[in-house]
Amino acid sequence: MPASIDISFSSADKKALLQLRRKAPTLRSWNRATALLLLAAGVSVPEILQSLGISRNTLVNWKRRWLRKRHFGLDDAPREGRPARMTPKHVRLLLHAVRRDPRHMGYAFTRWTAPRLAEYLRQRTKVTITPAWISELLRRNGFVWRRTKRTMRNLQNPLATEKAWRALQRLKKGLWRPGLNTSCGSQTEFASSSFP
Repeated sequence: MPASIDISFSSADKKALLQLRRKAPTLRSWNRATALLLLAAGVSVPEILQSLGISRNTLVNWKRRWLRKRHFGLDDAPREGRPARMTPKHVRLLLHAVRRDPRHMGYAFTRWTAPRLAEYLRQRTKVTITPAWISELLRRNGFVWRRTKRTMRNLQNPLATEKAWRALQRLKKGLWRPGLNTSCGSQTEFASSSFP
């Protein structure tokens, strides 16, 4: 394990790293540029390792990549693998569907969920995509995706809900006067429990 991870930058190097951080294509590239800038600024190695959640060897490797290829060494290398199932045309279809109300497309539900979008794409494109990947594609395209909250708000009586809410507020403030309900539904005062 190397004893030191010292590094110094010219002003042009710092400018290139700052630009890479702003336009980093992946979180990994951003982390690499950030770590090197922190090193150059004199931040301690343990602080960098803890804040980025990396090992010392990883930091040393990033420094070596920088010294060999400068900012080109901080980008992810191309990886092998099967071609993507989702073509740009499929992604455009997904984004078009997300922007529209499902009821205008002939569906009975009012909100898209990842499983519903996966099924919609399967029917339209014959390509099977997992709901998790649908969520990731939406995130990459700037959509904030949350799970649907189950609620019965649309089935509630608004007047009864408001009345119950006001009663709860009075109860919280200690303004509720306890009383006994008679068989006709009106309140009476508590009777004294002492006998003459």
